Amino acid sequence: MKKFIIKTAIFLAIITGIDIVAGVIFDYLRTHAEGGMTSRDNYICNELKTDILLCGSSRCVHHFNPQIITDSLEMSSYNSGQDGNGIILLYGRLQMIKQHMTPKLVIYDITPSFDLLQGEDNHRYLTWLKPYYAKKEIKEILLSVDSTERYKMLSSMYRYNSHIIDILVDFLHPIINAENNGYVPLPGKMDKSKIRKNDTTQTPIDYDYDSLKLFYLEKYAEALGNNIVFCVSPIWYGMDTKQLSPVIKLCKKKGIEFIDFSNDPKYVRNDIYFKDGGHMNSMGADEFTKDLIMELRKRKVLK
Repeated sequence: MKKFIIKTAIFLAIITGIDIVAGVIFDYLRTHAEGGMTSRDNYICNELKTDILLCGSSRCVHHFNPQIITDSLEMSSYNSGQDGNGIILLYGRLQMIKQHMTPKLVIYDITPSFDLLQGEDNHRYLTWLKPYYAKKEIKEILLSVDSTERYKMLSSMYRYNSHIIDILVDFLHPIINAENNGYVPLPGKMDKSKIRKNDTTQTPIDYDYDSLKLFYLEKYAEALGNNIVFCVSPIWYGMDTKQLSPVIKLCKKKGIEFIDFSNDPKYVRNDIYFKDGGHMNSMGADEFTKDLIMELRKRKVLK
């Protein structure tokens, strides 16, 4: 029995040591990545300085051209959108960004499934936040999603287990470079095979909202005061705007501008502006960015 206990203790000590060493190694690789999404995340959270900050999901990443904004408004601009993510991640990032700068204006592109509605497990939004768990404000977000994260985070490697391959690639030989001030254009024309058949996007239904997402959406707005605009960029299908009611109410309550292009006839089902049903191509992004600037000027958002 004594030998078993000793062997078990030695085994656990070895596993713990490996975990600690691996965590140190991957933290170094992450913070010294040469490119890719890892380097982009480091820049956004630790170094970014910009006048206009663009936030949202992949629709933000592909729909807002910062160069057009900079050329038109003579203000620096950066696209910090993140594929497959929404308010839970982006609120955390805002807390880190505000530690070294506060943008003059944030334009937040709402994607209902990521920012408002109940859906997939909210753990998915924690992936990019886990490496920053030591920061008090990030720890609070993780624990609000799952209180057991406090125990999982005892493992150094747990913080990186969803990004191990990405971190290695971005350190050794990055495939993607975060150029164009965070913007990733989608070249080419509409791929009809990616259009959902019998789409019911505009069919009114009863929506179930995620209270945690709505909580962080309001905190996000409060953190920026009058320096935020919520918008919905074009979507090929159009959208049942009933699902947007929480953000519309929030904007009325806080006196925030809300700009909705989701059912703009210029864009709805206009193939020349889209790559697929949910994302614009580079031509559409350029056109939309110009229209957004016109709307910002019309509403005197930038005085």
